[in-house]
Amino acid sequence: MIIKCLAVDSDLDIDGQYVAEWATRGIRMERADDMVEAMKKLQINEYVFVGINADAVDFMPLLNTMRNMTNTPILVATSDSNFSTEKEVASLTNGADLYARWHDSPEKNVNSVLAHISRKTARKGELSPVMFYKNMVISLAQRNAFISNTPLDLTRQEFDLLHYFMINEGNILTFEQIYRLIWGDEYDGSTYETIKGLVKRLRKKIGLADGEHINIQNRWAVGFTLPLNVE
Repeated sequence: MIIKCLAVDSDLDIDGQYVAEWATRGIRMERADDMVEAMKKLQINEYVFVGINADAVDFMPLLNTMRNMTNTPILVATSDSNFSTEKEVASLTNGADLYARWHDSPEKNVNSVLAHISRKTARKGELSPVMFYKNMVISLAQRNAFISNTPLDLTRQEFDLLHYFMINEGNILTFEQIYRLIWGDEYDGSTYETIKGLVKRLRKKIGLADGEHINIQNRWAVGFTLPLNVE
């Protein structure tokens, strides 16, 4: 079994000295450029820890969601010039296991991380499943949603509808299916405009994705669909 750690660091040189230092300890480092990519990797891989470069990645908005989806230790590091007690408290409050300054050398950094992991006991508790669509993330237990690092202000109905679209990605949801899910009543066709209004509001909110085109598509006289996500 290959032992791996995950570096959330858009500036990391994957062939550099820091990565080589981890390799001497038998640990392979993988990189994620941002928090969404890191969470996707955490969903399908096991790591000894997640190391976040606070100077290179906007990590705070999604930190608590990451914490609730994994028991893997989350360590946040920053330079002396960017270190602050306020950031440290916010990081620890949102689920980081450690918020610390970089040491002068890769060897010292590696030794510090290994010492912290060896002292840490395994986290317990129920994990929160998350779902992804392009650069959109939703946490089912916390009932929150993000596009990249930006939280989406969704109503209960909007969140439920978005979740329903994501689990039925690529399929057409009829007006009746949507109405039964959101309102739980028999559909008689008189609420057509109500459903259209809900979809329109949700479409507007998730259409704010950076560099991504996320659009709920209309299927005339039938319903709506969230196109299949092909990465």
